[in-house]
Amino acid sequence: MFHVASTLSPAMRCCVVASTSYANTTMHGRVRLAHTSRRHRETTTLSRRRRRRRRKGGRRHDVDAVVVVAAAADVNATTDSRDDGDDDDEKKDASWKSVQNEYAAWRVENDILAPNVEVAHVGGGGGGEIGDDLYRGVKATSDISAGDDLVRLPRRATMLVIEGQKNPHETFISDELWAKAGDERWALRVALVLLYEKSLGRDSKFHEYIEQLPKSFENLGTWTEEEIRELQYSIGEKLAKEQRLENEKAYELIREYAREDSSLRSIEKEEVNWALDVVRSRVFSGKIADQEALKRKLLPRALSVGTVFASWLTAQTTELKWLCVFALLALVVFDSTKENDVKTDTAYVLMPLIDAFNHQTMLKTEFEFTNSEFALKSPKSYKKNEEVLISYGLMPNDELLLRYGFVDDQNVADTYQFEGLLPYLTQNDPALKENLEKNPKRIEALRFIPEGSLEQLTLEDAAWRGALVSDGTAEPNLSWALRCLYATESEWTNAGGSCDGFRLGGGQTEKKASLGLKMACEHRLQEMETTYNQDQGLLKEKGEGNWKMRQAILYRMRKKKILSDAVKRYSV
Repeated sequence: MFHVASTLSPAMRCCVVASTSYANTTMHGRVRLAHTSRRHRETTTLSRRRRRRRRKGGRRHDVDAVVVVAAAADVNATTDSRDDGDDDDEKKDASWKSVQNEYAAWRVENDILAPNVEVAHVGGGGGGEIGDDLYRGVKATSDISAGDDLVRLPRRATMLVIEGQKNPHETFISDELWAKAGDERWALRVALVLLYEKSLGRDSKFHEYIEQLPKSFENLGTWTEEEIRELQYSIGEKLAKEQRLENEKAYELIREYAREDSSLRSIEKEEVNWALDVVRSRVFSGKIADQEALKRKLLPRALSVGTVFASWLTAQTTELKWLCVFALLALVVFDSTKENDVKTDTAYVLMPLIDAFNHQTMLKTEFEFTNSEFALKSPKSYKKNEEVLISYGLMPNDELLLRYGFVDDQNVADTYQFEGLLPYLTQNDPALKENLEKNPKRIEALRFIPEGSLEQLTLEDAAWRGALVSDGTAEPNLSWALRCLYATESEWTNAGGSCDGFRLGGGQTEKKASLGLKMACEHRLQEMETTYNQDQGLLKEKGEGNWKMRQAILYRMRKKKILSDAVKRYSV
């Protein structure tokens, strides 16, 4: 969905900057694909229980994914005769088709318009055949031009929570629980609304939508410690741990502050985790803005992916991290309403059907929002029967894996953070070590926040985190900090005796800083348990048929590529 943060990751209310929710890669219960041939049946019977849908470049991948064909006629398509041993499969297929029929009818009843697309299963490799690359997505039912409407979704057909909103379901959610969640824990608030609707069963106006949601997820928080170690990256380990802690805290709040007469009082932890994962992988988020703000496109357009992601990495809470992410989104949203809405509250929205589109890293996907309707625009042209992809935003693989459970191995928005770069260099680079012994107060000179910084982080912070962007380039403040550190006393004096004199690069100071960074990146590559070339072999050996292992290998390969590019870039 943005199985979607993110996507997007992962959304403005009158202007939804598709933070594509935290969604992108997830979904679905243990149901099977409707078979259309004996060969398909034989190919997929064993794999459906295990395989996840995936696609190179980034897709949401559904656990035990199942074909989702929006058109009722397709869902009802007849299948070949089965062997007696396939009775269970037939029952599950029939159940799935029934769910999809109801969901398709529900969309019609709620005026959700998608004239040129339908939800469908798409196989990889062999021209769309079912196989290892099984995943659910959206196909074009006719040729589509860039800018065409893909989906028009009435606001009344969405689940919406707005910043500062009062408790919407007092008989199910206590006011105290709603307050404890607060705007900071917006994901929990949206999850509570989802759990309320789910508790109503068929009495919920969202019943058909909820029924077709995935039953399990494979985002990073669901990985075992052994699986996480395969990432070979400490940041990934921290993010997984943080997501688990967020789940634990949410469950504790619910158990402590739920109404005595509410079913929330006895809810299982797994149910809470499920609701949070739906929100993470599918919620769209953005600011409600006035017309003047909309004319400014609502997004700070000069943001550096590396800089903003570095801010995300150092944010003190999960909620602040996502706010940093929203600033990163390249999904341009605009308001077509004629009214001058001056609100600036953040809205979090679950968007049926729109959340079925898979992700591809590209510059933008456009949303239009009026007072009553969302419209998703096509980011590019598509031919009939092609899969239609949208962008959840420019999200690093850390976020894609955390929220959606997949990795884009060509991700131009990915980053690498060399945690503890400053102490590593001071201990291992003789040139820097000698320089700091002669100038012990040089590090103190880095303890200021550069003017215009969006992150409120010092140059010393930049040197500690060691952020590199996708092509191996050091984040600007990191380069600046290293130039200050490597400057000799005479160079420091000639530059005015402050860091301001080293804002721009060049000269011997730049060369010394580059060599230090190169050395650190070479060291980090040598520390890793496998090389890039070894990973290429392991991808075939261990990645086939094992979704998490495949994503872990792709993830660490992309990190190694960034480090290798940095080594080349800073060889002088």
